[in-house]
Amino acid sequence: MKRRIARRLFHVSGLFLYPLSQAGGPFFWWGLLFGVSVLEFLRLSGRFSRFFDYFQPLMRPEEKRRPSGTFWYIWGVGLSFLLLPERAAFSGLLVLALADGLAGLFERGRLHSLVFFGVSLGVAHFLKGTFSWELILKAGLWTLVEGLPRANDNFTLPLAVGLTWEL
Repeated sequence: MKRRIARRLFHVSGLFLYPLSQAGGPFFWWGLLFGVSVLEFLRLSGRFSRFFDYFQPLMRPEEKRRPSGTFWYIWGVGLSFLLLPERAAFSGLLVLALADGLAGLFERGRLHSLVFFGVSLGVAHFLKGTFSWELILKAGLWTLVEGLPRANDNFTLPLAVGLTWEL
């Protein structure tokens, strides 16, 4: 349970990416994408393994031999900010950090999906300033994307939310 809470706090800490990006704009995102890619390559190749051992408590067992959730998180958010309007990308970051972060406290299943749906609907309502059937449908779509079995939601969620934000 401690690892789960630590991972969720790490998830929510991704919100700090937005104010940090305001200083560097696209250079910040390109630098971050390059940096996380190099670090992930070094981690997976076994180089500097003692350094990466400090992060093992945050990692899932299956992430030892494949890209970590952090790698996909940075790539999903980074591409959103590089390719989409800022407001759409920011909404994707908020849903990823808050809805996925809080839903992750629960095992996969109905409660997990319900928490994700509720928080993503709340985020959308907060950002739009209104409540509508459109937001309910979008939150439902995002909940489906979050539950896709083969895709990493840290990558797909910010892009899916950002792409559907202005629809």
